[in-house]
Amino acid sequence: MDQNFKDVVMQCNNCHLEFYAATLRTDPQSNLLMCVNCLSLPGSKINILKDRPLKKNQVAVKTPLPRMSVPTRTEQPSKANIQAGFSHFRCGSCRYEFSRKDGFSGNCPYCAKKSISLVRAN
Repeated sequence: MDQNFKDVVMQCNNCHLEFYAATLRTDPQSNLLMCVNCLSLPGSKINILKDRPLKKNQVAVKTPLPRMSVPTRTEQPSKANIQAGFSHFRCGSCRYEFSRKDGFSGNCPYCAKKSISLVRAN
């Protein structure tokens, strides 16, 4: 056998716990790899642990990513920097904000509804 076979970790096909491959045995009826615990209690899940499963490695807690800053109302460039000759509109249905030339009386470019209102004229 391979020298590293004792270090190979596999799952029991019945209880799905991890054991070293050398401790798993094949079930004669189903021809599946099972641990000693499941072979001693056929047809049921694990009840008594004769052979201890491997402890699962605890996942290292990663530090959370820094949160993105949400711009405040004074920082939003779309409201602050409106070009001369353009007006700022908002759709009443989908709340999409956009700017168009003064005197615009069309539909919302996002949802195509007529429920737009003038927010600010320049």
